[in-house]
Amino acid sequence: MRKILEILVLVFLISCSDQNSSSKKISLGSEVYNNICSSCHDKGMGPDLDSTTLKFSEIVYKITYGGEGMPSFKDTLTENEIDAVTYYILK
Repeated sequence: MRKILEILVLVFLISCSDQNSSSKKISLGSEVYNNICSSCHDKGMGPDLDSTTLKFSEIVYKITYGGEGMPSFKDTLTENEIDAVTYYILK
């Protein structure tokens, strides 16, 4: 019985940590999006990202290297910021 209780507590703690991590990613992604991306994507200059069909890796690549009118942000954003804004776009 004690082992089951220990496992349940461990699972609970891990899930809380994942939720907190997701919240932090979304928060950082929102901040990056609002400070950098929204000036084009929310004003019609860039595509509407609410209905994107791109995969995570494709968005990361596009943000990092640019293309098709979009500038590269590899020297502007950290990997963590790029991942966070990608996560935010897909949520």
